[in-house]
Amino acid sequence: MTPTPLTSLRKTVLAGAIGNAIEFYDFIVYAYLAGYFAAHFFPTDDPVAALLASYGAFATGMVMRPIGGVLFGNIGDRIGRKAALQLSVLLIAIPTLLIGLLPTYATIGLWAPALLILLRMLQGLSIGGEYSSSIVFLIEHAPPNRRGFIGGFSPMGAFGGLLLGTAASFLCTTVLGKTVMAEWGWRIPFLSSILLTGIGIWARKSLGREIMQRKDMLQSPVRTAFRHYWRPMLAIALANTATGIVSFVGFMYAVPWMTKLTGISTTTALAINLLSLLLVSLLSVCGGWLGDRFGKLNITRLGVLILFAGAWPAFVLFASGNIPLMILGGLLLAIGQGFYLGPLSASMATLLPHKVRVTGLSFGYSLAVGLFGGLAPMLTEFLIARFQLTMAPAIVIMLGAFVSLLTLCLHPLWRHNIGQLPEDHPITATNY
Repeated sequence: MTPTPLTSLRKTVLAGAIGNAIEFYDFIVYAYLAGYFAAHFFPTDDPVAALLASYGAFATGMVMRPIGGVLFGNIGDRIGRKAALQLSVLLIAIPTLLIGLLPTYATIGLWAPALLILLRMLQGLSIGGEYSSSIVFLIEHAPPNRRGFIGGFSPMGAFGGLLLGTAASFLCTTVLGKTVMAEWGWRIPFLSSILLTGIGIWARKSLGREIMQRKDMLQSPVRTAFRHYWRPMLAIALANTATGIVSFVGFMYAVPWMTKLTGISTTTALAINLLSLLLVSLLSVCGGWLGDRFGKLNITRLGVLILFAGAWPAFVLFASGNIPLMILGGLLLAIGQGFYLGPLSASMATLLPHKVRVTGLSFGYSLAVGLFGGLAPMLTEFLIARFQLTMAPAIVIMLGAFVSLLTLCLHPLWRHNIGQLPEDHPITATNY
């Protein structure tokens, strides 16, 4: 496969990143509106128990990610990356739209929480292969000296989705107010996702025909990956321990946390987070660009070190109630997350050969994000409610960053940057 021309490369970048935007749009909207779901789908006399149940539904979708990683990894490695991307964008979009139309507990009783959890499971299943498939797709179409930069568009798309989800929640809360939002306004962000979905379907349908050669296809990529490449998969999972935790605690849970602790309005907290997400989205590409010049692992380690050292100061700044200081706290997390995830995408792709690349990357990444990221908001809420640990979000982020930092510095595959392929090796199907 020859290097992609500039125009085609731009189309490839859009197609690779758009699904991540849809994915994270949905997840951050649900996290922001968890309080409304607690009231409408998990009614109970204990508001903390209702909120925990709502976050439990959030975690259920995340736990399905590793299964989705295996399913879509198998599709990506056996049929093609394009097929996995086209199917995943549809299976993300449909449950999101249905959540916006779902009757509440007051209308259909226990069917309401049951159907909500089912839709969350379907989302988690499809999302399990989305992010990793897009990473592989982008890296395999990028010139060797620009893999960090091109790979950075995958997390940029993800945080672009967080940005759009935050903007939708911000606009709905500002325009409609709390009363209308509590009644029916919470449905609008989910129904609005159809616009983003339309762009995603168009972008991925317009991709050129993908040729999978027989020599690159295995009868069972899943069996081969787990039997022969479990070490790279484990290395990818451990390196991504902080990925979901920072995303879902630092950029989602932080909004209701700031509102409750400081008394600032939800719209103000969302505005602060909106700026943070814009910064981390841009810094992901910047981090990938720096990785191409100064070493991808060097920049990745710097980013996760910033997250570890900066999480506590960031939440101290969030707790100050002073708007400029709170923005500074968001900047700390944005720099760390951008530099961490931007160049990491390209590095992960070099750990696995072409024939099991989507399967191995999808499972390793989804296992970490689904397990640690999915449970992190619920764990944080539990620590605050049970032990009155106000700084629980910072503690949880620091723990995740510490594990990722140790892995990236001490694990043999990361320490020596030794994978199945050197970083400058052509990693397309034809060249492997």
